[in-house]
Amino acid sequence: MKHCNHINFFRAILIALMILIHITHFGDLYPEVKYAILAFIMPTFLVITGYLVNVNKPVKAFAAYLLKILLPYGVMVFGFAVLSLYLPVRDGLESFTWPALYKVFFITSIGPYWFLHVMMVCGTIYYLSFRLFEKMSVGTRLSVFATLLILTALYTPFLAIKPAAYYFIGVLIRVCFKDFSKAYGQSWWAVLPFGLLVSNPQNHDWGTLAVLACVFCFLSFTTKASELVKGRTLQLMDYIGRNTFPIYIFHPIFTMLGKYLLPVFSFDSTGMVHAAVVVVLGLAGSIGIAQAMDWMHLSYVFGRKNLLR
Repeated sequence: MKHCNHINFFRAILIALMILIHITHFGDLYPEVKYAILAFIMPTFLVITGYLVNVNKPVKAFAAYLLKILLPYGVMVFGFAVLSLYLPVRDGLESFTWPALYKVFFITSIGPYWFLHVMMVCGTIYYLSFRLFEKMSVGTRLSVFATLLILTALYTPFLAIKPAAYYFIGVLIRVCFKDFSKAYGQSWWAVLPFGLLVSNPQNHDWGTLAVLACVFCFLSFTTKASELVKGRTLQLMDYIGRNTFPIYIFHPIFTMLGKYLLPVFSFDSTGMVHAAVVVVLGLAGSIGIAQAMDWMHLSYVFGRKNLLR
């Protein structure tokens, strides 16, 4: 597999947008913008994730990869489940019981952590499909993988077919193209179909071809945009893109904190200054927490020697 130098740039933009849409005040002021962003950011993240996962490793090594997702998932979901008993948290608990905990850990998840759940389920199926049938053709392994994803989505509550489809597309790019950049063109013109599609609420359903088109249009024009970024700004984008995992884990702390900062920004009726500050706080604060955990050797709680890369 050839490494794509633009992937960290994509991820840096996507993680900043994700923090933005999790700011309640911004979503209340601009619901159309929020849902337009929601339409493509997580599908794009899923495509990139499916592409990056490497199943050509021993069982022990892949189990370690899953553990590094499972431990943060468990810690953060449990923490937010407890917090949801006292504060308004999306998909929170109404009562602290074993059935409620089971549901939130294995089925619905909580807050933004559903993505980690999808990573673990799809990653496990991906590994089994390609390792158990490693002597078979690529087409056969992809077919087995697709079949198991569909069966899991149809007959169990552990996976939804739409996110699984985007993860599969990422794997398909890895297996068939090797080089991620070969899956899309690079053009400013891609902004036009992207804007027309994403601005129409009818095109926001992940099951539509419109969202898939938006994903690849985003990759196309963002690649061109990356050519305009140089020096320290590019280095910063690369650093953020490399460390989306700890930002993803910790950013809800800062979006919740943003609610209590609203009185400070009462002068700004647009909400844009507040949103910009919370996004910066989410990025810097999440990296700061990860850095502190690395320094105090607490990252082992999440199964990692270091959270930051």
